[in-house]
Formats: sequence, structure tokens, C-alpha cells
Amino acid sequence: MTDPGLSRVALMTGAGRGLGRVMTLALLRHGVRVVLTSTDLQSLQDTIIESGAPPTQARALVGDLSMPKECTRIAQDALAIWGRIDILVNNAGLGTTSIRANLLENPFRFWEVDRPTFEKFFEVNSTAPYFLAALFAPQMISRGWGRIVNNTTSLDTMLRFAVYGGSKAALEAHTASMARDLEGTGVTANVLVPGGGAATRMVEGLGLPMESFISPEVMAAPIVWLASEASDGVTGRRFIARDWDPKLPPERAAEISGAPVAWTGFGSKGMHPAKAMK
Repeated sequence: MTDPGLSRVALMTGAGRGLGRVMTLALLRHGVRVVLTSTDLQSLQDTIIESGAPPTQARALVGDLSMPKECTRIAQDALAIWGRIDILVNNAGLGTTSIRANLLENPFRFWEVDRPTFEKFFEVNSTAPYFLAALFAPQMISRGWGRIVNNTTSLDTMLRFAVYGGSKAALEAHTASMARDLEGTGVTANVLVPGGGAATRMVEGLGLPMESFISPEVMAAPIVWLASEASDGVTGRRFIARDWDPKLPPERAAEISGAPVAWTGFGSKGMHPAKAMK
């Protein structure tokens, strides 16, 4: 696989913990320069220290994507560090347990979610990723190469959880539109998800053992491939990291773990996926 090398620069949102931390460490190990951002400076610094990367390869940038003006400011500050962003990984997100920790025992209903909470979920999970992509896409297109990778969620989760599901479904649909609009530019747009609940802070409070969830480490191999020249031309796909076999050649692993983004084939038939699979 072609190493992206220090000529490539990534912006990883939600980089200090969980899936973002794993993907950040993987990209840094493969020589990518990474701008790490989240609301918590200490977690970003801890990730950089763990990686052993020098300031010439890893820089922390604090910002709150729930604030509309912050999205533009983060993009501007990220571009100012090394003058470019080649790889955007929209990983930051609000999870269902931020509404109610014990939701398995005491689930919330859609009418129990107030408007400020609703708007914050969409701002972080859908709107900010959309506009970050929009802010970076033109300069990616001008160089003829770029990557947009969005972390959404599984279809059953979209349909099960109010607000969270809708905000992630919106990002899934946005990704399909991005891939279509970027066709032929050298810039790709794809979805990468763990394939179920991952052992991160988002599942704390559910009352289930952490070992019952997917290891965040499954995200490492696919993000490295997606960020490399080996994935040139691969766009409009959703990859399930749980199904990615790092023992296989990356192209084969991608084939096995990938499918059309936003279940495009089902949508074009006007049929619900569950019915189409019968």
C-alpha cells in the first residue's frame, strides 16, 4: 500500500478519545501529518504524547463543533497550520447516552427531547461535518486529490434512536451527495463505521460490560487505506470496520467490508432495505 507520507495533512475531529484516537494514532504511524481537534485539550495532548509524533507532524486544535461559528474558525485555523487539508475525517459526534445514560432500562421517546438538545445533535453530527467538507473541498479539488471520511452509524441504530439516528442518517445522505458532486475530481467521499456499538465513552452507563462491544482498534486499518493513494477512485461507499480483515490485501478487505453509501441501491428502487433483502 502506498504510504500517504508527510505530504498529506489530515484533520481528525473528536481525535482525543475512542475511535478518533485510534484513527489518529494509525495515521500518525503511517506518516500523515494530523491536526487533532476536540473540545478537550488534555485528551488531544495525551494522544499526541502517546503517538510520539513531533510538533511537525501532530498539532492540537481545540474547538466546539456545536457552535456554528466555531466550524469556520476550526477550518481556518487548521488550514493555517500547514497550509492544506487533504484528508478530513468527520468523527466527532454526540451519542444517545448524552441524553440519558441508562437508556436501555429507561429509553427516551422523541417527544422528550427538547429543541436545544435536538439542534445540538444535528449541529455536531451532521451540520458541522457538512460544512467542514464544504470548506475544504475546493482546495482539495484544486490539487486533484482529497479524502472525506464520515462516521455515521448502522441503519438499525438510525431507525431506533430519535435525534441521534436522524442526525447520523442526514450525514449518511450528505455523503452520498458529496460523492456524486465530487465525481471525477480526485476527491472521494466515503463512510467508515465500526459496525455496531464500540467500546468508547458513548456506551458507558448502559450497564453492559465493555468487552461486549467492538474494539475501537478495528478502525485503524481501514482509515489508513482510505487515506492513501491505494484507495484512489473509491468513493460513495460505506465500510464496516468490524468486517475489515487486516490479514487480507487491503483491496480485498475493502471489497468484503464495503457497500454503497446510504444504501443507494435500495433507495433507487423505492424499497425499504429489510423488504429488499427478503
